[in-house]
This record gives sequence, structure tokens and C-alpha cells, in this order.
Amino acid sequence: MIQDYFLFSLLVIASVILDGNCAPSDNSNVTVKDFCIKETGISLQKVKQMEDESIDELDEDCYCYLHCIFISLKLIDDKGKLDVAKTLEEFPDFNEECLKKVPQIMECTDMAAFDDCET
Repeated sequence: MIQDYFLFSLLVIASVILDGNCAPSDNSNVTVKDFCIKETGISLQKVKQMEDESIDELDEDCYCYLHCIFISLKLIDDKGKLDVAKTLEEFPDFNEECLKKVPQIMECTDMAAFDDCET
């Protein structure tokens, strides 16, 4: 349950940040949020539930959406390594020492590694 609360909080913060950022490199006006919704196939309803913190438990769709966000913001590189400094810039409520211990993130469900990093 604490894990879900953390990821819900992360999603709410990310959603606010993402509305102004563009993920695609084609210079279109697509936001990171819109890009990741299309890329992952998550339903708009589920994203809304995540943002409203009204979803009971995150599933693989939710994790994939969050993974896409982190990749799009270049917080995670192609080798799955987390950029701790950039992550702290975007999400200052994270614990730096905890972030340094986050293992390689290659798959959607690896996003669960962030569970204990919020201060």
C-alpha cells in the first residue's frame, strides 16, 4: 500500500511536469504524458485514476506508463541507469542515497525500485 501511495504521488508530480515537456524528437506539440499514453496503450481512464489516486493497485500498464515517462524525460538511459542528479531536479522529494541504490531499470515492473526513495 505504501508502494502504491508513493507511485501515485510520483505520478501526480510527473503529470504536472509533463504537460509542458515534449517527448518525441519530431518537434511536434505532443506532451510526454500524451506520448506515453499512446506509446504504452494505457487507457485515459486509468491515467486519470492514477492521477486522482483512486486506483487500488498499480498494474503493469501503470508501471509501463511511469517507465515511459522516466525514459522520455531522460531520467533513465538506454542501459537502464538512473540519472540521480536529473531525477532529483525533477523530483526533489526523493532520497538521494536511496536513488543511488536503485538497480538497473530495463522493464516496466522495475519501476517498483523507487518505492522506498521518497522522503
